[in-house]
Amino acid sequence: MQESDSSRRTALVTGAARGIGRAVALELARAGYDVAVVDVDFEGFRAYEDDQTQSVMTELEATGAKVISAEASTTDTAAMEDLVARITGEWGSLNALVCNAGGGSGPLDSNRGSAVDLEQLDEVMRRNLYGTITTVQAALPALLGADRPAIVTMGSVTGVQPTDSATYAHYGVSKAAVMHYTRYLAADLAASGVRANCVAPGPIATGRLRMRAREIGERDPRRAEALMAGVGTEADVARAVRYLACPDSQFMSGHILHLYR
Repeated sequence: MQESDSSRRTALVTGAARGIGRAVALELARAGYDVAVVDVDFEGFRAYEDDQTQSVMTELEATGAKVISAEASTTDTAAMEDLVARITGEWGSLNALVCNAGGGSGPLDSNRGSAVDLEQLDEVMRRNLYGTITTVQAALPALLGADRPAIVTMGSVTGVQPTDSATYAHYGVSKAAVMHYTRYLAADLAASGVRANCVAPGPIATGRLRMRAREIGERDPRRAEALMAGVGTEADVARAVRYLACPDSQFMSGHILHLYR
């Protein structure tokens, strides 16, 4: 469904080369947005998604959306500022920012709560929290001048509650930080009209998770089956992000939308 506005709206989606970010970018394009995408490697999807043959830019253009792309890290302040300047220069405004870029590190059974690897913690904090903050700060001047602007960040169920095995704590801590940062954003920006909300998904059947399940299945089929039981889809997350990014949710700010059972 197209947005009700007569003119197309604009969005910036980070970490958009594959997985959830790619699904979000395409969902917004189909909803009537022109979409700017940023990722550290736009060919990275080929390592995880056997069913994909085209870049996200090609798929976005096929929807009729205008597309701007930049290959950069969200922690690169200058690169993010340059990208936002290009968006406003070419399109005039930025209505929605989706801070999806991030991720974990190390095996899923590592980083127990009592034995967090500080180097890996620093890595995921930079990737998840610092990258989100850098992106928001770069985009904020453009958002402040836009029509009904919105920020959507990406949390995780592991930022709400620990894993059953009490492992991957470094990732969960970083996502909890992103979620609380979003609450601070919402409170700080309320008077300016910029909304900020967060999506906190449970396990999602991304290409990376499916690959990991296949690898585990070679050694332990039951564990692999349990890993994939009840997981959500990339489309589930993309639809939730679209709702929070668009004017339909204009009275929502400071919320964490849980997407898990």
